[in-house]
Amino acid sequence: MGKKTITLLTVTILLIADCYSQKIMVGGHESNGKLVWTDFTGKIDQGSSMNAYTYYNLSTKISSIQFLGDSVLMQGFEVIVELDPNKTWAKPDRLSDKLLEHEQGHFNLGILCMKEIVEKYKQTRFTKNNYSTQIRNLLDEVSKKYKDLGTKYDEETNHSKNLEQQIKWNNFFTEQFKDK
Repeated sequence: MGKKTITLLTVTILLIADCYSQKIMVGGHESNGKLVWTDFTGKIDQGSSMNAYTYYNLSTKISSIQFLGDSVLMQGFEVIVELDPNKTWAKPDRLSDKLLEHEQGHFNLGILCMKEIVEKYKQTRFTKNNYSTQIRNLLDEVSKKYKDLGTKYDEETNHSKNLEQQIKWNNFFTEQFKDK
């Protein structure tokens, strides 16, 4: 094997081994994503007609960037979805299993968003001239999709009050997280 072949093999192994990861954070710790009422620690919006509110943040990290001709190798690309403890709240007199299940759906959308970002990242060939724009566009496009889906979720379920639609969405989430 020539030196060029070994280098190409090394780059290929790096691409496979250390290209991306995803992390779910709740309460400052890595989590499986399952919420409990004690995760809802933010200041309650007493004027809100909602009984609970779930808010998550998405962030990305890249350990290093290397240029290989016109291509870009981003090592350690990580996407993190984190429940925001300061913006996630619930009215204590309104807590129920049904409402928690609904709020879990909102966080599930954040997890699905994170997974789709990783999938799109894996499918994208980043170029030296516009990798920064490519990443921003990818994040904006996927984030908007899931923000819109969250709005649709609340509209269709009427914030958990439409039981038939809530069951439909619960089935959707079950299907999305099957074998994962």
